Amino acid sequence: MPFRFINFNDPEDKSRHDRMVAMVERMLVRNQELAAAQTSQEEVVLERQIAATNRLIDQLVYELYNLTAEEIKLVEGI
Repeated sequence: MPFRFINFNDPEDKSRHDRMVAMVERMLVRNQELAAAQTSQEEVVLERQIAATNRLIDQLVYELYNLTAEEIKLVEGI
């Protein structure tokens, strides 16, 4: 996959970048919380939040690379 540079002068590109950074930071926090979870219920909630955040990150990457539905299926191995 080619590397895509972010054009910080383009408001859309900057917005995608900022959203991606925020989601990755959220993912890092949730993984730390998961490691410190005290109960299985806490673990389940955090695992679901991590999975949801991961899906959002995937969607942003697909948007960033302008992938078609067919290309997304290839990437996801569907």
